[in-house]
Amino acid sequence: MATSPDPLPRRPQGDHSALPKGRFEWGDCVAILAATLLACWPALDGHFVYDDEYYVLQNEAVRGDASPWTSPLGSPEQGLWRPITVASYRLQWSDELALSDTKDTPAGPYLRFNVAIHALVALLVAAFGRSLGLGRGAAVVAGVLFAVHPIHAESVAWVSGRAELLAAAFVLAAWLAHRSPGARAAWVAPALFATAALSKENALVAPVLFLVGDLLLPARRPPAGGDATRQPSRRVPWMRLATLAGVAAALWFTRGAILGRFLPGDAPYGDLPLAERGLVALNILGRTAILLAWPHPMRIHYHRDEFLLWQPTAVIALLGAAACTWFLWRRQRLLGASLLFVPLALAPVLNLVPIGETFAERFLYFPSVFACLAIATWLAGRFRAEVHGGRGVGGSAALLAAVLVLAVPTSRAAVSVFHQDLSLWAHAAEVAPRNAHARYNHGYFLHAAGRHLDADRDSPGSHSELAASLRLEPQHPDAAFAHQILGVAAMSTNPRAAADHFRQALVALPALVEARINLANVALMDPEAVPPAEALASLRLVLANPDLDAARRALIEELADQLASSPDIPSATGTSSPEGS
Repeated sequence: MATSPDPLPRRPQGDHSALPKGRFEWGDCVAILAATLLACWPALDGHFVYDDEYYVLQNEAVRGDASPWTSPLGSPEQGLWRPITVASYRLQWSDELALSDTKDTPAGPYLRFNVAIHALVALLVAAFGRSLGLGRGAAVVAGVLFAVHPIHAESVAWVSGRAELLAAAFVLAAWLAHRSPGARAAWVAPALFATAALSKENALVAPVLFLVGDLLLPARRPPAGGDATRQPSRRVPWMRLATLAGVAAALWFTRGAILGRFLPGDAPYGDLPLAERGLVALNILGRTAILLAWPHPMRIHYHRDEFLLWQPTAVIALLGAAACTWFLWRRQRLLGASLLFVPLALAPVLNLVPIGETFAERFLYFPSVFACLAIATWLAGRFRAEVHGGRGVGGSAALLAAVLVLAVPTSRAAVSVFHQDLSLWAHAAEVAPRNAHARYNHGYFLHAAGRHLDADRDSPGSHSELAASLRLEPQHPDAAFAHQILGVAAMSTNPRAAADHFRQALVALPALVEARINLANVALMDPEAVPPAEALASLRLVLANPDLDAARRALIEELADQLASSPDIPSATGTSSPEGS
């Protein structure tokens, strides 16, 4: 008697979130790419700004005069080694850039590359969502939300933000490989992880993320062609994780050997005990929760004091985010786990281990992946509830449309801020008027543009912005240069005020030769404002430097001769310096 055929395999009971729910089509990719271009298009007309001059245009490894593999990025004190990122700059270097004006250079090719990587990361976000069991529509929504999130402006529209883009792309690719079965994936994942860590050191946290993901996230799918009725394995792949940990350790020690240090030499919170740095970390997490939920206003620079002590707004936001995570964890584990990954991904930049930066919005690029996955998961849940309740999908569709209507123009405005240094720092000074660094930089670039005096109350000139920076923080790191510029401005109208500015510049930065030269010029103009003996003593300190270039030495010697012949010079001069008077 013929045997009856095997029954059709039934859907496994249990964790249905791990089951495939449709595959990607070209239209899904086009939607994510279109969202990326719509949100980031204004960035393509940008210039090299902020620290691009040092990290890219004047970087010997980028210009081909040194190797990216053996050269630090920036000064050795910063403790940065990112050879993959630097190599990507090197591949785009051109002779035109070598000859161009580094102060205002269009960065179109570099920014196009940044936008392309951002689009790739958005696609990887969608693919990662699919690997977690999100339906095709929800995964595409996660990718679109990531593509248009305004918090990414600094990473995308600033050439030096590329390190964030590359690290995120390779970490997500490594994570997808880590979650995939097969021996080939087991070797691909460490290679991708190493590339991520060589793009930016923050990626070294990836093995910890992978471990927590293996414990909390939906299990990996079985190999294609396998038993469809079998539950996906939830075993933790310890050997894979051990390999990743070994790669991380090897890269960490290689980095220390090349840089001669493991941590930055000038960390803003390096002088604080661990308990106080823990409070800084909590304030940073609170600010992160605010910016991921409502990215406005955004800015390029945050002051150290903004994260000291208890910051009520940040603490309230952090408590709200923690409560939300706990509530959602109990209702839908994937949603709660996605939110839990935000602080884990941010761990390397919380200043628990001292780093060289207080806080930056580019740090939120990779953590925002999980916020976007959480939002997409929540919207998918609402969609299912509406369908099952027979209410249609108007509510969830309206929520998604509202998010996109708010996010896209905000993102376009945010990337436009990075068009030039002047627009970047004008925006920073506008949204943070009590930030001395922002006010100084705005004043500096107004000075470079020749806008010295206020046009009206809403259009300040360089003089008022530089003076404001000194009122807010008299000893800020660039105070010497602010005094120098203000002194030059006052020389023709108020020599005494100019002399005071030059003296204060030298107190802040004794090596500022220009201030000593200008002090001598004031002495020649008005000996009552600056005694010639004082100016001559100041110049002799400069002439004692054997490394002074010949042209500068000739100019200073001529000024010294004029001062020495002044009738106001006493018989014994040059015995004291202005710093000691």
